[in-house]
Amino acid sequence: MERNLKEFKCVLENRIKNSDKVFISPHVNADFDAIGAAIGMAEICRHFSKPVVLIVDDNILTMTAGIRSIYEPILVVYPVIKSSELQQERTGNDLLITVDVNKTNLIPPELNEQLSTFQNIVILDHHKEDEHTILAESKFVDINSSSTCEMITRLFRLFNITISGPLAKTFLAGIFLDTNKLQKNATKGTLEIAAKLISRGVSIQDVNDLFVEDFSNDRKVQHLIDGTEFIPYTIHNVAIIMNKENPYTLYTQVELAKAADYLLPYKVDAAFAIGRIGENQVGISARSLGGMDIASIMHIFNGGGNEHSAAAKVLDTIDIRLVKEELLKLICREDFYTVTGSLLDKELQNQKNGENEEKQKVLN
Repeated sequence: MERNLKEFKCVLENRIKNSDKVFISPHVNADFDAIGAAIGMAEICRHFSKPVVLIVDDNILTMTAGIRSIYEPILVVYPVIKSSELQQERTGNDLLITVDVNKTNLIPPELNEQLSTFQNIVILDHHKEDEHTILAESKFVDINSSSTCEMITRLFRLFNITISGPLAKTFLAGIFLDTNKLQKNATKGTLEIAAKLISRGVSIQDVNDLFVEDFSNDRKVQHLIDGTEFIPYTIHNVAIIMNKENPYTLYTQVELAKAADYLLPYKVDAAFAIGRIGENQVGISARSLGGMDIASIMHIFNGGGNEHSAAAKVLDTIDIRLVKEELLKLICREDFYTVTGSLLDKELQNQKNGENEEKQKVLN
């Protein structure tokens, strides 16, 4: 990956230098990884003395306290606009960079409408591509990276840009989010990056505090988790999380993601949290330790992601039970499983194999 990232670094530098202005967009409902990557990319543009504008349609009042604490300081450093204001900011020789997103249906809507007017588009992401992927000549999409913040941190090293303490905290928050605090999808390289960020003076407790919500929000997520149903198949275990008592309860995509993350330690191949997220929208957040191709499943719902983390928005409905039924039809298909059996089944089989080997040694 490092070699390919070095090639991308050269392309990115050339694109930035040869533009008059750079626009940077994370996905809608931006999380720690998306916001962190957007800030990091803005810093890279500033390194080359290039004017930069961030495009964020999210309402600051609906952001979690942790995300808001990272987002608010950038408002005094960089211009931040809504996608509806984009046209009046254009120069004609603009570069658009999307971070933590490569799908047309996951960027701000009015930006999507103007995609064809950009001559230069660059993508930096770690989610699987599909037919909804933005058309761009320059892109680096690495589904093996834990997060876009990990990729941004590597780019800083290649550009020889110093990472300040506050920025290191932001990047580590993005990595923590997408690895469930280094408990999933964290490679040796991820741990090395995390260690280097910590060496910049970052307190682990300070990063963990970004994820702490108030009591009422925590209870809301826990109540959602209480509705978990485990769907055992012959060799697979899947958890589906939904509020059966009050199915029309409004959740954020972040709350659904927290619920899905919560189930991962409980020996499941995949966990899916379903809930109403808008006036006429149902959201799905999916998590897996690698046993199920959740990205392909979410793709069928016009979403996406990678083998560990994926999500989708189902439009024109608030019927979470209907969405659950459609999901059940998919999760029983063997072609969506990337390994045979749940982690628990594999552990039991390994133990059995070990016992057989010991018996064989005794017999010999």
